[in-house]
Amino acid sequence: MLAGLLVAEMVATRGKSLSVQLKELFAKVGSFYPIRENFRLTQAAMVAFTEKLKANPAELSGRKVVQVVRTDGLKLILADGSWVCYRLSGTEPVVRAYTEARSEQDVEMLSEAAKKFVLQ
Repeated sequence: MLAGLLVAEMVATRGKSLSVQLKELFAKVGSFYPIRENFRLTQAAMVAFTEKLKANPAELSGRKVVQVVRTDGLKLILADGSWVCYRLSGTEPVVRAYTEARSEQDVEMLSEAAKKFVLQ
């Protein structure tokens, strides 16, 4: 509720619609395109993927991994700032993959690489 009130205050104070404010923000910092996907796995595939998560990959689909973050799953940050984060569900045999990149084309390619990483 508070977030909604803050957004309403931004619109009222600045006298600009939210869409105009977002366009101005993206002009300053660039755009980001996120994707969230769920992959339902068999129990055997889940065990195999859990083992795969213990490694620190040096690359993802030919793209260099510059940082590995394990705060909340396995997050692979790539050289261009795009990233993929894998999180296991605690209640079902599901892997969630969160992907973010600076262009729609790049996020689609990265999403495909994230899927291959889970399923191979």
